[in-house]
Order: sequence, then C-alpha cells, then structure tokens
Amino acid sequence: MKPFTTFSWSLPAWIILLFSILSCQKNIIAENPQLSIPKKSSVNTALISGENAAPSEHLYFSFPSDAIAKLHKIKITQSAYAEYFSVHNYSGGYAGLQQTPDNSFGTPNILISSLWDPNTSGGIYSEVAYTGAQTISSRFGGEGDGYKTINPYQWALNTWYNIALRAWKRDGKLYIGTFIQNQSSGVWFHTSTLAIPERTTFLGSSNDAFLENWVGTNPDYDGRYVRKAFFKDCWNLNTSNTWEKHTSRSFSANAGDEGRNGIYDRAFNSGYDTTEDAYFMEHGGNTQPSAGFGTGRTLSLPEQSNQGTIPTLTIGEIQSATAVANGNTVTVNWINNQLKSPQLSSKIELLNSSGTVVNTVNEVLPQKRSVTITSSLGTGNYSVRITLTDIFNQNSAPLTVPVSSGISGSTWYKIKNAASGLYLAIENNSTANSAFLVQSTGATGNGQKWKFNTQGTSYVVVNANSNKALDIAGGVQALNGNIIQYTITNGANQNWNLIPVGANKYVIQSNLSNHYVLDNPGSSTSSGIKIVQYSMNGSAGSSNQQWLLEAQ
Repeated sequence: MKPFTTFSWSLPAWIILLFSILSCQKNIIAENPQLSIPKKSSVNTALISGENAAPSEHLYFSFPSDAIAKLHKIKITQSAYAEYFSVHNYSGGYAGLQQTPDNSFGTPNILISSLWDPNTSGGIYSEVAYTGAQTISSRFGGEGDGYKTINPYQWALNTWYNIALRAWKRDGKLYIGTFIQNQSSGVWFHTSTLAIPERTTFLGSSNDAFLENWVGTNPDYDGRYVRKAFFKDCWNLNTSNTWEKHTSRSFSANAGDEGRNGIYDRAFNSGYDTTEDAYFMEHGGNTQPSAGFGTGRTLSLPEQSNQGTIPTLTIGEIQSATAVANGNTVTVNWINNQLKSPQLSSKIELLNSSGTVVNTVNEVLPQKRSVTITSSLGTGNYSVRITLTDIFNQNSAPLTVPVSSGISGSTWYKIKNAASGLYLAIENNSTANSAFLVQSTGATGNGQKWKFNTQGTSYVVVNANSNKALDIAGGVQALNGNIIQYTITNGANQNWNLIPVGANKYVIQSNLSNHYVLDNPGSSTSSGIKIVQYSMNGSAGSSNQQWLLEAQ
C-alpha cells in the first residue's frame, strides 16, 4: 500500500480549501440545459470521494424465437454527458442514443450502432457495409472489438423514437441495418448497415436495453446527474415472419460495482408507468430504488398493458420514379416516402407495350434507389414497374412509370404549366442572384428558355438569359417557399428530378430530402405569380405541378 501523510489543519483552512475547489469547478450545467441539477450536498460529497458513476442498469426482455427484426421505442426525459441509452443489446451488437462530451460530432446527442468482431484474434472481423448521410464509422475496443457507426442525429428530450434493427443474409454474410423514426415527425432514417460472416442465427431471441454512465471520475459527467428514459413496444419478428411479444421482462442494476459507483451505488430505480404505458429506468443524483426492490437490485416487471398483438406499422411506399432509355439500356431512379416503413429490397420489372415483363432486377439492399436494365427495346411504349419490400416484410403497392427518351442536354426548352398555360421565367427578366422564379405569358427571347444539365441522376436547370440555375435558397425546405435563380454551384439545392407523367410532361422535383416540387400556387392563371415549392400530390402531381417541355 502506498504510504500517506496526515496533516493537522485548522477548521478555517479546510473551509477555504473546499471553497477554492468548488469555485474552480467547471459549470457544466450552464453550458448544457439538458443536464439534471443535483442538490448541492451530493456535489460536495462526490468531490471528496473517489469514482462515482451512476450504476449501470438493464431492462431484459425474453422472446420465444430468433429474430430477423427488432423494434423498441425510447423517450429520454433527463440526460447528462457521458450517458448511453441503449435500446437494443442483441446477439453480437447494440444500438441506441448517447449524450457525449466529445464535441467532434457537432452535437452531443448522437445515434450509435455497434457490432462486435466474431473472433478478433482469429482475424474474423465485423465490417461496415453502408453509412447514411453524415454517419461516420470507426473501430472500437475495450469491452471487445468491432466496428461502430455514429450519426449526429440531434435527438431531443421528451420525444419518442422508434429504433428498428433488420437482419438479412446474402453472399455468405449477415447484414444488420439500424433504422430510427422520430415519432413526432414520422420520418425514418437509415443510419448504417454492419456485417459479419454468416452464422446460424440472426439477431437472437432476447433484447436488453440499458443505461450506462461511462465516466465516473470527472465531476462534469459523473453520477451526480439524474438520467431517465422510458421504453415500450419491444417486439421481435421471427424467422417465420410472425411478430412476437416478450414473454417475460425484468430489471437489474449491476451488482459488485461499488468501487466504480461510489456514493451512487444505490442511485437506481425502475418500474412500469401506467400513464406512459412504458417501462422506465433512471439512475444517478438523488434517485432511490422503490420499495419493491427491498435491499436487492432486481425487479420483475409486469406485461405492458396496451402493446397489442402486433405492432402498428406503415407500409413502404414509392413516392416517385423515372425511367429513361438510352439505346438498349433503361435507367430507373426512384424516391421513397420517408414517412413510411423503410425499404429492405426492390423489384424492378421492365414491361413491353403489351404489358409483358421482359426483364426483372431483384436486390436486397435498403439504400438502393437506382437500377440500370440492359434489354433490346422493340417498338411501342415501354414501362417500368417498381415494387418494394420494407424492413418488416410488407410489400408496397407497385408504381408503374413510362420509359421516356430523356432530356437532351444540348436542347433549350420552354417550360409550360399544365394548369395555367403560362411559362417559367425569372421575374422582370433579371440576371441577378436571388431573383424569383415566376410564371409568365409566352414570349420570345431567352428569358423563358431553359437547359437541363445532367448532375448525377438529376438535373441543374439553367436559364438562357442569366446563365443562372434554379435554386432553393440555402437549401431551406419550406412549404410555399419561393424558388430563386443563383450562380451555378451544382449543389444539392440546385438538383432537380424530372418525373415523367405524360408525353413531354413532367413534375419537376427537388432532390433535397423533402422532395418538394415546383408548384403554381392555387393553379393561378395570372402572369407574374411566384412559383413555390410544395409537397407532390400523389405519384403524378396535380396539373398545377405538371410542366410541359417545348423544345426550341
């Protein structure tokens, strides 16, 4: 044991020392309003103790069978730095929400998904198969080794999130995708897909949600702050495509961690909240276990009252699509409705003029939105039929679109609204940045001429008079927001999709995430009316959202 020396100080000296320590402490609460504020007595006691992490705690759910998909909802009501709210701890990995003190992600409130290596020392590793927008990946170590992905999701307190896992096997690998839905907005997001070599099982039968305060030595992040979250609607979709409810559930706070938990070793609690129809876990600060724990650290929990017999789900939906022929190839692009269940696989069928399927492309790949079909095209009008299967094995309604000859990048077009018969132009024929897009009575000259420059699978729409592009200012997606012209940047806010809805007739759709379309508000027939961005009406748009191209 390391020797120590005792000191004999006066009481005033001790008071001055303690006051100095408290004065130097960083005021983390002022910097982050999401942190819970402990009573002063807890802070003072923790400062003169050793490690003081809030005790790790778990909600365990048991199911009858191995799962190909898992669902679980979470709502965080109190949080602090260095906290992991794990929603799924499954066979080989876990996924959930964190509040991290690491400021390199642009937000402390991140979405994380991790998959362990099956055998690191034997050279059998996990891998990253896909990362969504802004998601980053890296190796991790410590409690095992593997790959993790992190997205700056910016989750919010007092908001329900539905986190789904979906597993599938292909080409000797097991793929596991992580998806999240904000229950307030309804929007789904696919953050990543991780993979390991194929094994007998998929995600396993059990699920474990946990709260972990991973720093107990720093007073800015330790157990003095209360963290609390609610959990409900935990489901398994088994390999027979049947939804299963948990047959038992329990809570446990880690035992034997007194050295790590310090004065917060019994600062834990859990139970079932009838108002929320949800289970809760909380730890840290002045949290105390309810009477049901006695002197123990475990608790059996009742069945959730209103879970139902199957989860309430939307069905995946294709929002729009295009099919463009070039010689003997047809390029198909589609956009899905983000408010519907995410895509797992796609089926793309090429049909001849008789409606006979002449070619089919199937693929299990959630992020896939484009297919190139090679086929000898005969005479007559061809079409493409697209059908999705979502991550819950539900089939979408098929969407059929005509195969068009595409847009010539060397041709200037006038663009006429189908409802008003007026043409797209720039207000007052301006050549200035930020001038508004309007509809106008037909005229000669360059003010109403436009060219479509290819940008990936989209187009940049350029005015002949100004040589500037149609632009959503600052990328701000606002219903009824005006459209401007701006210097060509080829940025996402200048990328437009042309969705064919008839002979030389298109819906012009932004390639930003909301996929708003050019809209003549109220089907106005007045010249000078500003064109706006608006939600697409159905899969073909309404007549005030349809535009005819007239080659010049």
